[in-house]
Amino acid sequence: MGTHFKRIQYKRLEVSASELTTTYLLINPFGYVPSLSVDGFILSESMAIAEYLEERFAANPVLGKNLNEKAAIRRVCEYVNATIHSLQNRTTLTFFRPDLDETSKRKLRERWIMTCLDKLSSTICNESGFAIGNSFSLADIFVASIYKKALQHGGVGNEFYNRHLMYIRKDESVSRSEPQR
Repeated sequence: MGTHFKRIQYKRLEVSASELTTTYLLINPFGYVPSLSVDGFILSESMAIAEYLEERFAANPVLGKNLNEKAAIRRVCEYVNATIHSLQNRTTLTFFRPDLDETSKRKLRERWIMTCLDKLSSTICNESGFAIGNSFSLADIFVASIYKKALQHGGVGNEFYNRHLMYIRKDESVSRSEPQR
């Protein structure tokens, strides 16, 4: 969504599960997506990619307008990225809970995401319907993405996060930038 919102032209390449553990390791030795290649420079990890794109392409900023807002946005992104996403990640979950079947993993992933999002909710959308401040930011992207992941894992939805999604989608530049899969 960030590349769409910033109107950066790119070519998306899908990576299969088998490629993540074989040929893709030449691109990203961690074996995770996403990765970004710009003029032969390969970068991985969502925050590193987002910050690189923010500095390289200044139009339509997503990391805030001032130091405090930038720090608050990064705090939300880091919470989603390090606390929520890492523990619901399929590889991590399989490592720690190899005994679980896929259905049990999906339920556990959904429950973990929603438990963490519940803690996050009191700290976001306080000034407007956007996660931080009065404009769309990377925090909105991270929050919306992890919430949609919970729904993919069978979550029934949450009024607060449904409102957040609807609010950010009211902004035409945001709704136009949401990837359609």
